[in-house]
Amino acid sequence: MLDKSIEWIGRRSFGLVLILALVVAGNVLWQIYLHKTTPLLAWKGGGFGMYTEPHAEDRGVWLRLKGADDGEALVQLWPETAEYASWRDMAGVRGGAYLDGLTRSAERLLFYPRDSVSDPFIIRLARVRWPDTLIEGVTPSDGNVFAPATISVEVYENRYNQTETKVTRSLVYRRTGKEAGQ
Repeated sequence: MLDKSIEWIGRRSFGLVLILALVVAGNVLWQIYLHKTTPLLAWKGGGFGMYTEPHAEDRGVWLRLKGADDGEALVQLWPETAEYASWRDMAGVRGGAYLDGLTRSAERLLFYPRDSVSDPFIIRLARVRWPDTLIEGVTPSDGNVFAPATISVEVYENRYNQTETKVTRSLVYRRTGKEAGQ
């Protein structure tokens, strides 16, 4: 029985290898399709580990500030905007270094956003007196600054949807000061 099985496999080895190659190639194409058309992150399945890293170059870090008057401001922290860069440049040596540190902290959230990174980041963001050019007239909740409970850090990823032929922005990560216990 074993000899007949080995002989059967041996006679059909080329066909079996061809089928295996087609299955692997089909899986690769499926992974590429899923990568371009769905909001799946990190592990997309298939077991081959393809496209398992997040696409940080397509991500942005945003800050959502809720004001005392129920207003809401969105500030883009990464990639850095021209308004943020000019504010940082005018903040002096110490202020500029602090704002530069905020930018580096925002950049750390691009690949694998974690609560252990965003919680101290929210506390540091609560110490900043944001200019009106960035918060568009929203009144801070604690006088000149926003309370940590009113701050939310959000990471979005831009993806091209082939079926709709447009770029969509999907939320990858959100952490609020309330969730952090602030």
